[in-house]
Amino acid sequence: MDPKSLRYFLAVAEELHFGRAADRLHISQPPLTKHIQQLEARLGVMLFDRNKRNVRLTPAGFTLVEEARRLLAQTEQSMRAVQRSALGDTGRVRIGFVAAVLFMGVERVFRRIDRELSGIDSVWEEMGSSEQMEALQQDRIDLGFGQISHGLGDMACHRVASVPLVVAVPQSHPLAAQRRIPLARLTDDPFIVIPRQSAPSFHDLTVAACVEAGFSPNIRHYAKHLVSIVSLVAMGRGVSLVPRSFARAALPGVVFRPIAGVKAYAEYSVVWNPRNRLPVLPRVLGLLGVPGVG
Repeated sequence: MDPKSLRYFLAVAEELHFGRAADRLHISQPPLTKHIQQLEARLGVMLFDRNKRNVRLTPAGFTLVEEARRLLAQTEQSMRAVQRSALGDTGRVRIGFVAAVLFMGVERVFRRIDRELSGIDSVWEEMGSSEQMEALQQDRIDLGFGQISHGLGDMACHRVASVPLVVAVPQSHPLAAQRRIPLARLTDDPFIVIPRQSAPSFHDLTVAACVEAGFSPNIRHYAKHLVSIVSLVAMGRGVSLVPRSFARAALPGVVFRPIAGVKAYAEYSVVWNPRNRLPVLPRVLGLLGVPGVG
């Protein structure tokens, strides 16, 4: 049953008079009568008992009144939802992220999004920076948060944080009591790093910081996520360089210390595909501080 037929039926049901219903609908009476007859034929029931004096609803007509009102309300609600989605007021945004960004205050930004764009549902998936780039190309996510500084191709990005690296050592490490740790003192320590294929920028940053300190790191273990890296450090499997913000994780058995003599910063960006036509995306990017899109 199309909405037009339901509206015509409700007008007659409420007026119980074809002439008044036709006036209310701004049409002539014959087309209205034909519409009701066609509706009854489709349903295979009589909706009205009618003669020259009276029009009354049949039991089937009474049932259809409630159903028609419900269906028309649902149709109206669906139309408003579609219109709001086209304006970017509702929808779903799929977000890829590396664990480090969760410790950079990004939750404050998304609380603001929840407040100002209450119709938006965000779905988060942890993935490495390289995985995010692939997911953006394949339209599996709408934006990413990662340590992305090169190899963007046709993606767009906006820097959201520059975070100094710190040394993560086991609590039992001989240097754990020092306030700052020179990287050169870790020449013989096994390093735990993220594989280069997962996060090339972060992997290269770790290696470059060690080279600047005068040695090549003795890379012994690999882990794809910072939580896994720090967990391995806590087990005494080695040392690592991690973003200072990640120290907020406060995992037992690990000590985080500033690096002495070498300055190394991880650059974190929000990245997206400019070809993505998701209506809500520019509004989310605007609230994230990306210029010229909100």
